[in-house]
Amino acid sequence: MATILLCVLALLLAINGSLTISEGGEAPRFSTVAPGIAYATFEVRPGDAEPFSGHVFRIDLDVVELRLVPAGGPSSRRTVEQIAAPYPAVVAVNASFFDKEGRAMGLAVDEGRLIATGKLQSWGALVVSGTNARIVLGSDIPDRLAHRLIVQGIPRLVVGGKVQGLKPQLAARTAVCAEGTVVVIVVATKAETTAFARFLAEPPQQGGLGCSDALNLDGGPSTQLVVKLPALALALPGGWGVPNALVVVPGRTRPKPRKGTFRLRRRRS
Repeated sequence: MATILLCVLALLLAINGSLTISEGGEAPRFSTVAPGIAYATFEVRPGDAEPFSGHVFRIDLDVVELRLVPAGGPSSRRTVEQIAAPYPAVVAVNASFFDKEGRAMGLAVDEGRLIATGKLQSWGALVVSGTNARIVLGSDIPDRLAHRLIVQGIPRLVVGGKVQGLKPQLAARTAVCAEGTVVVIVVATKAETTAFARFLAEPPQQGGLGCSDALNLDGGPSTQLVVKLPALALALPGGWGVPNALVVVPGRTRPKPRKGTFRLRRRRS
């Protein structure tokens, strides 16, 4: 019987390589490292690709502030460590792709302010409105200033819980998942595109993250991570500067409006 089961498993892997197995067959175990921020590490051993590992952060937008912080001017590039330097407590990763002149590609918005204006219709986009996050196509963003945060990337790795048809490529990865008030940020060592997407999409009981929608951000030498928290410190440098960074700040710096508030106007004398 054991021999038959092993043969069936081998056959399934040979047919579609659909089994992504993390070390020990368990999902990443999250622990809270700051209010609204849970952290886990992972190691994935796909049956049809090279193993990869990395870090994952689960962010609660009701508790933390998520920003897209530019490196400077339109063609400026700095490391994520430099971009995150002004923040005493932070989780930060690279975000936008950039062109030969160093300008961010696609639409980029922070706090309703345009950072990059070149919306790409066929690219995906992480869109945050208030404390609600989702991943959509660029063509589904009619009003670019109606949202608090937008960053575009390519490809959309997971759509509606399904892994997309993806071009084979081995590279370090930065990706985001989004659903409601939860954003998941993932940084991985060199991973094949489809194997990485399967890990994001598969449910926790199969060793995955259970992302319903996931977007690939810039990767390769751009992939970098900085964590400065009382309970956790990490620094994964990349190979060069980037145009902006996704920055997570514990605690909401912008208080929610209270019902019944009003503003007094000073009378002119």
